[in-house]
Amino acid sequence: MFKRILTALVGIPIAIFVVTRGGWLFTAAVAVLAVVGWREFAHMAAEQGKTLYAVTSALPVLLLQLAAGVARPDLFLPVLTAAILGILFEGLVRHCQSGETDWPAHTSLSACALLYTGLLFAHVILLRAHPGPDVTVRGLTLAYGEAAVWMVLLGTWASDTFAYFFGRAFGKHKFCSVSPKKSMEGAVAGFFFAFAVTAGIAADWLGLSLPSSAALGLAVAFCAPVGDLVESILKRSFAIKDSGSFFPGHGGVLDRMDSLLFAAPAAYYILLFLGA
Repeated sequence: MFKRILTALVGIPIAIFVVTRGGWLFTAAVAVLAVVGWREFAHMAAEQGKTLYAVTSALPVLLLQLAAGVARPDLFLPVLTAAILGILFEGLVRHCQSGETDWPAHTSLSACALLYTGLLFAHVILLRAHPGPDVTVRGLTLAYGEAAVWMVLLGTWASDTFAYFFGRAFGKHKFCSVSPKKSMEGAVAGFFFAFAVTAGIAADWLGLSLPSSAALGLAVAFCAPVGDLVESILKRSFAIKDSGSFFPGHGGVLDRMDSLLFAAPAAYYILLFLGA
């Protein structure tokens, strides 16, 4: 418990500072999280005797963050195409040199790790860089992308927090076999509060219309628990409890960022579609 509290006391001010500053500091911070997340994925796979290809899988993770940092999402497809071809080629070379018989599993996991950590984290950077007029919140002036990031962060926090506490207090019906401790009651509460927080911030901070705010609220409320469940099934598949220990007392990067990794891309594309 002490580690959890200390990590929160240190981590929250750092997170506020990084999100507020934005720019290359934010890009660098997210890039570090993405690379650490890839390493955690590789470690989980290694527990089952699977190898991820570092050069052709991990390097593109970093390149995707850099592409997002210069606001060039059009570079995502070339980077991913080159990376997938590189992964397949490396798998072929390893097979020819050492007779590696399980190369389909190694190449598939390498591609999955690239998409999961590289592509999804890059959308967090894109969301922070989303163009738009500055907004004023309780007398504070925020960049549009900064407000959008806080909207998603607070929405996913509401999803996780209220699902946990309502589940503990009122949970009687299991929600999903992937995560036996989660209850239907907790899931409904998490969905409702994630929707309310996200939609409320979208309307109040970003000045969006009621339908647009509702669309963002629904997207975050739906995607946040899906991200949590995807991470749960990954850990269950690899037979481990936590993806890592990057955040002492809280687990690894993928443990803490799972909901955000699914909610941020959804919010980004909805804002893009709305022209907001």
